Amino acid sequence: MGGSRLKVLVVSNLPPYVMGGAENQVSRLVEVWLAQGAEVEVAGHRIPTGVQELGAQRLQTHRLFAANGLGRLARGCSYLVSHILFAFRNRSRFDVVYSRGMGDAALALALLKALRIVSWKLVVVPINARGDGDAAFVRSVPFSRFWLSLLDSQIDAVNLINAAIAEDLERLGIVHPPRFSIPNGVSVAPAVCRKALADPRRLVWTGRLEKQKGIDLLLNVLASQRQAGRRFRLSLWGEGSLRGQLQQQVERLGMSDCVSFGGALPADQVRSVLEDADAFVLPSRYEGMSNAALEAMEAGLPVLCTRCGGIDTYVEDGAGWTCAPDDEAALAQAVGEMLGADEGGWLARGRRARELVEEFFSIEQVASRNLDLFRTVCR
Repeated sequence: MGGSRLKVLVVSNLPPYVMGGAENQVSRLVEVWLAQGAEVEVAGHRIPTGVQELGAQRLQTHRLFAANGLGRLARGCSYLVSHILFAFRNRSRFDVVYSRGMGDAALALALLKALRIVSWKLVVVPINARGDGDAAFVRSVPFSRFWLSLLDSQIDAVNLINAAIAEDLERLGIVHPPRFSIPNGVSVAPAVCRKALADPRRLVWTGRLEKQKGIDLLLNVLASQRQAGRRFRLSLWGEGSLRGQLQQQVERLGMSDCVSFGGALPADQVRSVLEDADAFVLPSRYEGMSNAALEAMEAGLPVLCTRCGGIDTYVEDGAGWTCAPDDEAALAQAVGEMLGADEGGWLARGRRARELVEEFFSIEQVASRNLDLFRTVCR
């Protein structure tokens, strides 16, 4: 660094070009890193080259080419070549590179380091544990043993946003890079004042309507709870490949009057939706660290989630209810406990959720801890 400002390259896509949780988290971090004095640029295969605006900050972005639609091999090779060309042109411009996810980008960066094309320090953040997460991706790559050895030798630090990712790394044989545990972060607005709950209870979920999220299991459980006399309303906000299938499931279960699909939700409307709810539900089969759950906790909502090693480790500190993932019986027990809890219990859990966000998850605090990590690996 030579006493100058820390120069960070982030390899990730950004909203609005990609609207996933990882991309939203990167956008938040980059905006604060720029405000905190770091020099940051972002490179991704679904973003344009140019200057983007993140809040009050301006950001240089770079498009990395990937031959989508021509098969996995063509995509991977074209992406690698694009990385190599970018690295040659910019090899002296950055101190550290931050790879959000242990996918194609992390593999390309590890190879660039091994070939001594760049000397950037490499910080990798695996984004999903178990299931079809990062570990499953690396195992599926041709010559996976070679790539795993490369990752183990070339990564300078791994940040674990999910405790279960450590188990994945052990099984992969990625054991040498130092590990850090810095969670995701969220912007903290003035607290929502909640003095009473609605009747029936208002449950909310936001995200992608995909198998990973376990909404199909939740609908089955809620149908049983309704037959037992429990009253609730569930609002599902988001889009995905399973929307039509889930809508059919709602109709088949006879719950069209208490389950609604709200479609994609603009980022600036998320908090108002959360303010009009009583609890957030996250029945995922696997997760990293859910940004949606963090947003709900910031809005003072208790959370019902599965134990995937991420946000659940905090929710268990009095901020909601947890259960085993991909287990309908366990989910039914947790939902029953939630719907059977009195109003005071719900409100107390919501207050605890907000306290945890203020203590651990403010985006300024999380961003600062990441910059400290970058400086550590650079030294």
